[in-house]
Amino acid sequence: MIDAKAIRANPDAMREAVRVRKVDPEKANVDRWLELDGARRELQSRIDGLNGEKKELAKLGKSDPDAARQKGQELRERGREMEQELGGIAAEWQEIMDWFPNWPHPDMPEGMGEEENVEEKAWIPRQGYLSADKLGRGETSGEYMPKRPVHAADQDFKPLHHAELGIKLGGIDTLQGGQVSGSRFAYLRGDVALMQYALSQLLIDELLARGYEMFVPPLLVRERALYGTSHFPEGRDQVYGIKTDNVEEGTDLFLVGSSEPTNFSYFMDRTLDAVELPTKVFAYTACFRSEAGSWGKDVKGIKRVHQFDKIEMNAVCLPQQSEEVYEEFGQVNEWLLQQLELPYRIVDKCHGDAGYLASHRQRDLEVWMSGSGEFMEVMTDTNATDYQARRLNIRYKGEEGRGFCHLVNDTGCAMGRLLISILDNYQQPGGVVKVPEALQRVVKKEQLEPARGK
Repeated sequence: MIDAKAIRANPDAMREAVRVRKVDPEKANVDRWLELDGARRELQSRIDGLNGEKKELAKLGKSDPDAARQKGQELRERGREMEQELGGIAAEWQEIMDWFPNWPHPDMPEGMGEEENVEEKAWIPRQGYLSADKLGRGETSGEYMPKRPVHAADQDFKPLHHAELGIKLGGIDTLQGGQVSGSRFAYLRGDVALMQYALSQLLIDELLARGYEMFVPPLLVRERALYGTSHFPEGRDQVYGIKTDNVEEGTDLFLVGSSEPTNFSYFMDRTLDAVELPTKVFAYTACFRSEAGSWGKDVKGIKRVHQFDKIEMNAVCLPQQSEEVYEEFGQVNEWLLQQLELPYRIVDKCHGDAGYLASHRQRDLEVWMSGSGEFMEVMTDTNATDYQARRLNIRYKGEEGRGFCHLVNDTGCAMGRLLISILDNYQQPGGVVKVPEALQRVVKKEQLEPARGK
């Protein structure tokens, strides 16, 4: 949520933010909001004046009790009418406010879609970072990425789609997942499931060594947690709600699409000591998304599913710390991808592709799929400044003063997509898949072989 004072001071800047972030201008109607804001403040002033008149009744009551009673009744009726009017104005005022986006970072690239994102870095195993002249907008670096699976000893074979590899290995079963739960569900089995466990162990050990605190949060949350982190109202169609007839209190509950809402909501309605910030936490959880709007896309395999596992990193910090934390999260992402020796790039997302309304700035890390010749997003890093903290009422106090905290979030590891990246880049002829060296300690194999009969 944006500071209302800032919108009043510079409504043109908000109009521009609404335009470049591609927010529906009818929902984020700056002119209507200003009209309501003026009416709201004027009516509140009148209500305050009415309260002052009520205080004067005591004096009138001593000299003319009947007149005081009549006057009091008139003031109460006027007060009820004005409060009712104020309630309607305030509700519409807030509804529009909820659709205003965060102020874009001054360096956020201009552009209306992913083809205008700006490449920051690109890295290839055994080669290192590409030079700056090989980076640009869109997929400039793709021209210089490996044309075949980067870890294949024999390059003369036709790479398989990860769904086919998963079947050959006996490790990904979407057919039975569909029988049990419907489309876009899958079972992971055997060595493929073990490889996911190894991925989680690799990153969790690193985060603990860096001093991050581990959470095991709830997966069902009330509406405020999703509203507070800006997943409501804009992302409501992506969230599963559950029937709560058999739940205590009958409160509406929703399945999380990330542990971000629960991790940050742990701190809601708190004032934190500035000397204890930044607080950096992570959680490894199942996540759920409806994938509304993606029917017909990526229907094979586990790239786009309704249930997936993820390690999420989150930080609550002081305003002057959020940029540093944002960069640190990106460093952790790169550390993991380089440990796995996967080719990747980092893109600075432009105005029109910068995720949800809370984004002040955002970057994606995308693995190059050598087998299919395309980039796939596996991690996203977002600095939301004080946008979410205002909604969740997370504050700080210290010698430097008081204010709202800044919140930074990051997809530390989207398990399914990293498994796809490994299968694609480590595949060999005949459906064999090498195991990344960083995972062999847990998997206890150097390569995965096709299951019998596959």
